Amino acid sequence: MRNVDEVNELLRPLARVEPGQPDSRASGTGARALLASITAQEPGVVPRGPGRARRHTLHGPRRLALGVTAAVALATGIVVGPSLLGGRGAAVSYANSAMEIHLEGDQYVARIKDPFADHDKYTQAFHAVGLNVDLRPVPTSPNGVGKILGMIIADRGSSRPDPEATPDPSGPRFNGVPLSMETTPRGCQPGLDDHCIMVMRIPAGFTGDVDVRLGRQAKPGEEYANFDSAMAPGEMFDGVRLREGRPVADILAEARKRNLTVVFSLIRMDAKTGSMSSFDPLPADRVGPGWIVWNAWQVKAGVIRLLVTPDRLPENPFYNGSAPPPAS
Repeated sequence: MRNVDEVNELLRPLARVEPGQPDSRASGTGARALLASITAQEPGVVPRGPGRARRHTLHGPRRLALGVTAAVALATGIVVGPSLLGGRGAAVSYANSAMEIHLEGDQYVARIKDPFADHDKYTQAFHAVGLNVDLRPVPTSPNGVGKILGMIIADRGSSRPDPEATPDPSGPRFNGVPLSMETTPRGCQPGLDDHCIMVMRIPAGFTGDVDVRLGRQAKPGEEYANFDSAMAPGEMFDGVRLREGRPVADILAEARKRNLTVVFSLIRMDAKTGSMSSFDPLPADRVGPGWIVWNAWQVKAGVIRLLVTPDRLPENPFYNGSAPPPAS
């Protein structure tokens, strides 16, 4: 049985699939991951008892035969050795042109190589390792790159968020392990800096559904998804205060200091409820210097949007909970 043992050991580091699972079909992502692992596998070391090892290098027909055998077994649903079976019937690692993901300890670590790829590429990789994650990179200002802008998590029962009185600054946690995002090297800008990669970490035991909006570097002319962060530290209107409302003339002067182009939107109020009903684009030549600015949104690089009314309101509608979401 020595040859069977050697085959099992050679297959052990490869991607894993389980017959009967959706990704175990010959055309599935798990199957493709296995086949890619087989054809790319480097020479390995096969144990031969305690303290001894023997190196086997597969060349020519023997290596090809092993790959074909495993691929045929996969397509027909035959298990080739116990080392091919993953705990959830999925590969433990996967890579495509957009990202690669590996199981590292108690986390899956996803490294995003192409932040401008179609989001289906990311979904394909997550599904290949058994994670139902829908990752959508969206354009942001430089400070928003690598940050999670929005996340919807639906737990299906096996891994529940830890009960916490206040949100954890490191992000949501499942069984004590955070779901987090970072850039490496820290502070770099994916899409601009060479060798800058976004890294997402997901607890291995999580079995729910996750929808994530992740900030990436905006292409020239792209509008920012983090539009409402204009007055946050490091953003284009950092330090500007508008809670009490300020005249347009004052804010225009502030924008000129920062070399920003200004566009306007008119805030419309519902006469019955006293709440905001809409924001309508407004030509600059219709806005008077005494109009009141209640908020500012960053549109894209070098462009700021001022939200205004011709008269002063009793209170800032953006701070009383009546603001509707902006049009998408």
